[in-house]
Amino acid sequence: MLVLATALLALTAPALASVYVTPPEGAHEVTLLVCPTNPDCEEEADWVSEARPDDLVVSADSLLALNVIQGGDAQSRAETFATSLDATIAAFKKEDFAKSGKSLDDAQRALNGWSGTPTNQQLFNLYYLRAAVKLGNSKQAEDAFQQAASVAWNRAVTLPVDVEPYSSLYYKAVYDLLTEGLGEVDLEPVDGVSYRLDGIDVGAGPVHLSVYAGTHRLNAVRAGTDDAWRTQLKVSAFRTSVATAKPETIDDLGWLATGLVQAVDEHTLDPDLAALLVDWCKHYQIARVHILVAEPALDPLAKPGEPATAFGLRSVGYDPKLRRFSGE
Repeated sequence: MLVLATALLALTAPALASVYVTPPEGAHEVTLLVCPTNPDCEEEADWVSEARPDDLVVSADSLLALNVIQGGDAQSRAETFATSLDATIAAFKKEDFAKSGKSLDDAQRALNGWSGTPTNQQLFNLYYLRAAVKLGNSKQAEDAFQQAASVAWNRAVTLPVDVEPYSSLYYKAVYDLLTEGLGEVDLEPVDGVSYRLDGIDVGAGPVHLSVYAGTHRLNAVRAGTDDAWRTQLKVSAFRTSVATAKPETIDDLGWLATGLVQAVDEHTLDPDLAALLVDWCKHYQIARVHILVAEPALDPLAKPGEPATAFGLRSVGYDPKLRRFSGE
């Protein structure tokens, strides 16, 4: 569920103090401001402008704003995802690998900005076709076929392109994952929330599952709504991965803030968020990003009668081309 106001998309001037809604033209290095406790960043904007006067500060919402412009709302994203997968299959059967790759990119972009729950077959098609396109372009595809098999986790799926050598490589990947051993997943209970793993309804927590090693898409849906929280869950053989839905991040703004804070604190990015950030940088021709988190903190230097609240700032640099973090 995308929650950005339509008016936000039309703004090009600074939204607050010196915080831009979109990067100003010609900017090659910007600071993305995220305020986990206050999405509007009203007070934080003034503080940041004083603390980092030389930075070009852009609201982190710009990531979602661009994604809305490119992909539309949740319903159109679901449609784009499905039709792009169909177009990929059609082009691939004609051995038009360039066109199939472009359609596959369209499908991935739609999925990156969609917090909804695609079916298991759709997710499988995405990863299987990604592997097949790599192989069609004479690139190594074993790991990609393994990811497709991981998403299927031994459920009944139909190969979207059931011809050689693609099918043989896929079944080899299934055998390799079985030989490697299964991983375990524990999904913790959250009131009013049910889980879907790789598009498969597994019910409300607590849930214990055995799945293939790899990266899995986890959704949590709030009962009676279309709201869905999602994340990527990494599972290793003979190990248990534990996940708990976070209702406060069940919309896209919450998911964005949580992911950017994790990037600063742990130097890791959710794969969906990484793709969103890289796409954003490419669109605006940004070469380097500073992700800046601003959160309320007590001001030890405040004098009597002055506000006692300051804002703690912490940040990390990110190179979108190399997809690599660096110290500030």
